[in-house]
Order: sequence, then C-alpha cells, then structure tokens
Amino acid sequence: MTIFLKRLFLFLIVVIVIDQLLGLLLSHLYFNQHKGQYAQTTYAVDSANQDIIIFGSSRAVRHYSPTILSNAFGKSCYNVGRDGQMIPYYAALEDVIFNRQKPKMVIIDINSWEFFEGNSKYEKLSILLPYCHKHPELIKYLETSSPFERYKLFSAIYPFNSSLFIATNNKLFENKLSLAENGYDPLDKNMDEAGIAFTKKIIAKEKMDVSVKTAKIDTLAMRFYKQFLQKCADAKIPTYVVISPTIAPENSSIRKDKLIEITKLYPTATFLDFSSNPNYNNHLEKFADIFHLNKKGSEEFTKELVSKIKL
Repeated sequence: MTIFLKRLFLFLIVVIVIDQLLGLLLSHLYFNQHKGQYAQTTYAVDSANQDIIIFGSSRAVRHYSPTILSNAFGKSCYNVGRDGQMIPYYAALEDVIFNRQKPKMVIIDINSWEFFEGNSKYEKLSILLPYCHKHPELIKYLETSSPFERYKLFSAIYPFNSSLFIATNNKLFENKLSLAENGYDPLDKNMDEAGIAFTKKIIAKEKMDVSVKTAKIDTLAMRFYKQFLQKCADAKIPTYVVISPTIAPENSSIRKDKLIEITKLYPTATFLDFSSNPNYNNHLEKFADIFHLNKKGSEEFTKELVSKIKL
C-alpha cells in the first residue's frame, strides 16, 4: 500500500507539472493573438475604456461603426460585440468594464430570440474561461452553465481546451484575418441569388411559425438584462437598447413586449426598434446574409442611429 501511494503521489505530481507547463504554452499562444476574435475579446475584457461602448452579438460587430459614432459625438468608441453571444455575455463584460471605468454612453444591440429558453447562451460563456484568474468576477457567470467551473479552473489547460484550433489557425494565417476597426468588422459583400432564395424561404416559414412568437421566456436571461440596465442606471449612463435592422419585419412576441416593458423601468434607457423599419426590411441589397447588414447597410444604419441619440 505504501508503494502504491508513493507511485500515485508521483503520478499526480507529473500530471500537475505537465498540466501547468502545457497551460503556460496555451496561454502564451492565446494571449499573443494580434487579430481575430480572441484578440478582440482580450482587448474588450482587459483594456476597453472608451467613452462609448457597444455591446452585442455578431450583429453588433457587423452593424455599428465606431468611427461614425466617434465623429458624430466627438468621443472615443469601441465595439465589444462578440459572434454568437447573448445577454449573459454582455452582462459579464459590462461587469468587468465598469469595474475598470464607466463609459459616457452604452449601446446594446439586442434581439428577442436571445430570450428563448435554452442552455446554449450559458454554455457559450466558456470563451471567458481564459480571463477568470485576472477577473474573478466572471466566475459567477460561468457557473450558470455548471457549478463546477471554479474547480475546473485549477487546471491550467482547461481554460484553453476549446480554443487551441482557432488560436493556432489565427496565429499561422494572421495575415489573412481582417483587422477590425475598433471592434467593427463589417461584411463587405452582397447576397447572391442562392442566398436571396434561401432568405425568402426562411422569411415565409417564420411568418407561419406560431411557436416562435409564443415560446417561453428565459427568466434568468431577463434577470441579466435587468442587471445590465440597472448598472447603467446606477452610474447614470445614457443607454440605448437597439434592435438593429432585420431583413424582414419582426412581429410582436411575448419576449419583445417584455423587453420593451422592462426597458421603460429605467430612466437612463431608451428603446430603439429598427426591426420593422421600411428603409431596411426586404432591401436585400443592404444585407450580406439573412442576419447581417453589409458594410453599406451598416454605415447607413449607424448614421440613422446617430440622428436618434441625444448625448
């Protein structure tokens, strides 16, 4: 038994040493990204301190030009949107940024579909794992997907175990990645004929899909939304909650109605809905795909947004 315990102890030491060494290598690879999604997330988490901060998903990344906003208001601006993320990510990022410095204005791009019931929006928070040691306030958000996340962080490899492929690819082919302009990475293309046909088919299907309009609300996601607005209100920050242009008019739903109702509770928040704006609905030439405006459309939208903002 004594020999077994000694061997077990030595084995555990070897595993820990290997874990820590590999973790150091992965950390170096991850945090030495100069372009791409990881580089942008690292800047957003560790450094963003501009006057105007834009939160949101890929629709934020593609739809809001910081340069246009900066020129309009004479203030610095950064877009901290992240592909595929939803309200729990915005709340977590707001927490970190506000602990560093309070912006003078906040724009949050939101969509009613972010408040469908489901775990994916919480599982996607794993992209924040590499930042938890420096920003421990993030751990409580990660625990919405699993209560064991804080314990898994004892491993130096764990925070990077899903980023190795993309991080390596970004490092090897860095010259092929677009250099986002203060977090803004527009899609400079138009929809092709196949994309247009597919879009029309999806639009027709959604008009008939009653479940999309009546699906239950994710109550935890709504709590994060209230938290986001409350932090802005406590800091007296003008906050613009925006549904940016959609390719087809977005009909009323219990989730959208709830978003509007909640937003009205906060005196610093203004709700702006472009989802039924005829300047964009069915104007396929302004879209790159079914979800995103193209560069021309996003610049037009940002200028229109400026006209509705008071700062």
